[in-house]
Amino acid sequence: MKNKLSPRRYDSSEAAEDAVYEALAQGDLEALMALWSDEEDSVCIHPSGPRLIGLDAIRQSWALILAQGNLVVNRSKLQVIAAGTVAVHNLIETIQVFEAGHTRAFHMACTNVYMHGSRGWRMVLHHAAAVQHHDEPESTAIPQSRVLH
Repeated sequence: MKNKLSPRRYDSSEAAEDAVYEALAQGDLEALMALWSDEEDSVCIHPSGPRLIGLDAIRQSWALILAQGNLVVNRSKLQVIAAGTVAVHNLIETIQVFEAGHTRAFHMACTNVYMHGSRGWRMVLHHAAAVQHHDEPESTAIPQSRVLH
């Protein structure tokens, strides 16, 4: 039986985020969904995926992902902007995928947004997009390739 991480009350957005990634590592869909806000306009955007609005669509997407196995994600370069009842976490996710006897690392730029309510801190947005050059130093320069926005 899987270890249930929620419906615990999280007193910081950082603690809630740690629980999100622990639920992914354990492949625990119920614990993961308990960390989402009850807001029906919550949003999840997986890399190259559509914008999913609402808890039913978000649950279905994570169920498909976790059906392939636990998702161990290493996090780095965390930046947090917090004001009142909202916290925005921007980070780099490194996901290790084991295929055909080889390990591949995928790097994602990720934004997670948390809101504080009666159940403590809960996620209202997860947005991840592939990063091409993770090992290069952080830069404020605009890349030479075409930028869409």
